[in-house]
Amino acid sequence: MIYVAHKLSDERLQVLKAGVEDEVVRGQLSDENSGFQPDLTKAEIVVLQGSQISPELVEHCASVRWFHSTSAGVDKAPLDMLSARGILLSNSSGIHGKPIAEQALGMMISFTRGLHYNVRSQDQHRWDAGYKIRELTGQTLCVVGAGSIGEEIARKAKAFDMHVIGIKRHPRPLPHFDDVVGLSDFHQALAQSDFVVVLVPLTKETHHLLNERALAAMKHSAVLLNFARGSVIDEQALIHALGTGVIRGAGLDVFEEEPLPSNHPFWEMDNVLISPHTGGWTPFYNQRMVEIFLANYRAYRSQRPLPTAVNLHLGY
Repeated sequence: MIYVAHKLSDERLQVLKAGVEDEVVRGQLSDENSGFQPDLTKAEIVVLQGSQISPELVEHCASVRWFHSTSAGVDKAPLDMLSARGILLSNSSGIHGKPIAEQALGMMISFTRGLHYNVRSQDQHRWDAGYKIRELTGQTLCVVGAGSIGEEIARKAKAFDMHVIGIKRHPRPLPHFDDVVGLSDFHQALAQSDFVVVLVPLTKETHHLLNERALAAMKHSAVLLNFARGSVIDEQALIHALGTGVIRGAGLDVFEEEPLPSNHPFWEMDNVLISPHTGGWTPFYNQRMVEIFLANYRAYRSQRPLPTAVNLHLGY
């Protein structure tokens, strides 16, 4: 049995049902009165947000063999527990590629052409052409975490005639990238780049990856964009870097504390663009999620590796 604890339209649910051989049950994980739903004990496959996978849920799901996360992030899941019990975990990696690429390019264009500066001037009825306007043409973009989202950003960036460098744990040539290097060349790549987009999963190794030393390696004219997790960047070091001119600006979609507190310094910084963790949202989210799930389901039933399997030891 497949238990779907994710809000799907009837149309999307029918598409999912048509693509599987198992009984499909749609419902919430729990309610206030009785705790976890009894049907979960019979489910072999559970479809849910990665952040909902808790040790208590794993204990309750006595028959589960596979959890599929409807999101890409699974950093809150009890990975060691899943590994010890031989439970598979897949995510919806790739689902955010198009929307995040559009959001990232939008922020880059804003910093290049001064659009955010223009909006603030418009609010004040002020005619001010003082922003230093640039072009994306010929500028260098560094994609930290050159996975599926990074490849889509690189594809779009090449349409703006940018030079694109990728950072990848195991570097190899990738479409739309001029160069792909490993973490050993991380600071060297930062020093060459006009824009740095962060997309890595949050793990012990990537926590505060963008720290004071990394920020100091960047150009003073560079802009940092974060669509990964807030804790991949040392926020206090970033606040200092933005306030003292170590880097020119930042476009931030994720934060160490969300919602971002109303008294946070980022709100008052003219060189910061903020979006409320909406960079990956799209009206096509569930359509793409169901397609990703069904691709994994076909592999699961054929006893092949899941296309978007999470490595439970690496955390992504």
